[in-house]
Amino acid sequence: MKNEKKNLLILNNGSSSLKFAVFEADEKNLGQVIFEGSYSAYNEQSILVYQKNNKKSQINYSAIYSVTTAWQAIHEILAQLDIQAVGMRIVHGGSEFKKSCKLDKNVVEKISKYNHLAPLHNKQSFDLIKLVQATWPKVKIIASFDTAWFSDLEPEAYLYSLPIKYYEKFGIRKYGFHGLSHEMACLYAAKKLNTKINKLSAVSLHLGSGSSIAWLEAGKVKDTTMGFSPNEGLTMATRSGDLPATVALYLAQGCKMSLTDIDRLINQESGLLGLSGSADLREVLLAAGYKVSGYKSSFKYTSAQKKLAKQALAVYTYDIKRYLASYLGMSKKPQAVIFTGVVGTNSSVIRNLVLKNLNLPKGCRVFIAPEGEIKNIATKTWQYLHQ
Repeated sequence: MKNEKKNLLILNNGSSSLKFAVFEADEKNLGQVIFEGSYSAYNEQSILVYQKNNKKSQINYSAIYSVTTAWQAIHEILAQLDIQAVGMRIVHGGSEFKKSCKLDKNVVEKISKYNHLAPLHNKQSFDLIKLVQATWPKVKIIASFDTAWFSDLEPEAYLYSLPIKYYEKFGIRKYGFHGLSHEMACLYAAKKLNTKINKLSAVSLHLGSGSSIAWLEAGKVKDTTMGFSPNEGLTMATRSGDLPATVALYLAQGCKMSLTDIDRLINQESGLLGLSGSADLREVLLAAGYKVSGYKSSFKYTSAQKKLAKQALAVYTYDIKRYLASYLGMSKKPQAVIFTGVVGTNSSVIRNLVLKNLNLPKGCRVFIAPEGEIKNIATKTWQYLHQ
């Protein structure tokens, strides 16, 4: 029987981007990427960047970013390819989805109950699922979950100090996110250190529009900065990160804000955007006086904007440093600190600011891992299809 190559499409949607890659695959192996790119928000417009046959192309769109416009643009350039299966990232799978699975009506229904906990991601994923199904009704869609990497957290790490009934009845606990990225970062470090991942002790930092840090100890995930939802933990592009519960109460009672307004505030209007006026870290860095390789801004910053940018950057990096130092301090013998994500991989300025005056344990190395979510989803999708 002929071992025919098939095309496997991988989709990874973030809060303001949709990355994609087409892999060749057969019965024996997951092959090479033959087509890849991303459609993302760019100021008040959108941009599609892709590469095929070593040729890079770019298309600018006047439309504001949405999953619908992203899929329309991506499907248009994929129209000539025979897609046999689709692999997707789902941000929140709760504690019940520990492995990749086929998306059928029953699975989609189960996942949907977590949508309100990942409002910037899960809803967009569901919109994307509907678009893919409408385009290719007979194509299998395989889901891989960001929360799965953290499924073995111990109770002391995942429980909040609320009456236990709120965990037992409502599932209020730490879940953790960016697991697909943290897993690949750790695999990368393990390979560099010539050790197995079940022997690795490391702290991985996924830094992007959304950011999180995770601590791996002897191959077991011990803790992570994100919790019940992707809002918790670090200061992010538009998300507040850690926020005392009393602040939310005061916003409701003292500021007379509705729950909908508070939700929008802490997820879409806070973080770097709230502190500096810009959600784009590159703009914040430029306004704060740093150079950003390959990026030029059309803005002229006032002295007030420069001051706010410096302050926002200090908050942003302080959050990262305090969690990183905490995890390193609790680790028995950390072997690596691993930067990944679009910021962690590409911004030497942020890496240097984070590591400045931080006393790394003896023997602990620093690695910059390439973004690995797409490859991880592809691997898990291929494995599911061939199990």
